[in-house]
Amino acid sequence: MGIRSYSTSEANNIQLGQAGADYVTNGTVNSDTYIAIQALSVDCVISATSSDTDVWDTLSSITVKAGQTIYGRWSAVTVASGDFAMVYRG
Repeated sequence: MGIRSYSTSEANNIQLGQAGADYVTNGTVNSDTYIAIQALSVDCVISATSSDTDVWDTLSSITVKAGQTIYGRWSAVTVASGDFAMVYRG
């Protein structure tokens, strides 16, 4: 799978997070493609499955500080017990 081409409208919607978001705590979301993860708790531990490992790495139990956002393209995102994150669809 290579880099996907988006129309101008699609690209703008992805950038703005207009596909929606999921509030995740102590669980996994895997019903969409996810493009950004924003940590809401201190030292939020996150794992995420890359939807294209040629472009984005799969993340395994990384720590993201509260308020930080990481970007990529994932098919599943897991937030550890006691942690909170907003996971943006794209």
